[in-house]
Amino acid sequence: MKYFTNELWSKLNSDSQKERDEADSEWDRNYEVYSEIFQSVKIRFSQKFLKIYLKNHGFHDFHIKNIVLTHKEYGVKNPISIDIYITNSVDTFKITYKHIKQFNVNYKEAEGWGDRRGFDDWAYDEFLPIDEQTLSHEILFASGLTILICFKNGNIFVTKTKED
Repeated sequence: MKYFTNELWSKLNSDSQKERDEADSEWDRNYEVYSEIFQSVKIRFSQKFLKIYLKNHGFHDFHIKNIVLTHKEYGVKNPISIDIYITNSVDTFKITYKHIKQFNVNYKEAEGWGDRRGFDDWAYDEFLPIDEQTLSHEILFASGLTILICFKNGNIFVTKTKED
């Protein structure tokens, strides 16, 4: 994460009012910069994806139900696809990424975070351009875990599902 980091988010919840105020100002500045970047890359998404993503506030506070990584044919370029099933207890969606160029899950259980275990809530995410043909999608979860997926433009899809 470049703009909405776990460290900055933690400072927003600090015991120190000064640290919270500084973090709040930094968050606002980062939001302004990121909003411009998002506006410039949103043409790389399908209208359907963009509509559902925006309507659901970037899936903020959703939970991961399942992640399915599929390796299709061997010997072809970018054979991996990823399906992430998410829910907010009312709606369940499947987000599909195709033509994956990179996939990382950064999981390390944090100490001192009380009951926050596993992924926890989908907190914030960033879509950033890698180059003219590639986007990255990085997701920060309340536990501090991050997922990074780099994929070719136009290869992120979302469908409403009843997946359990």
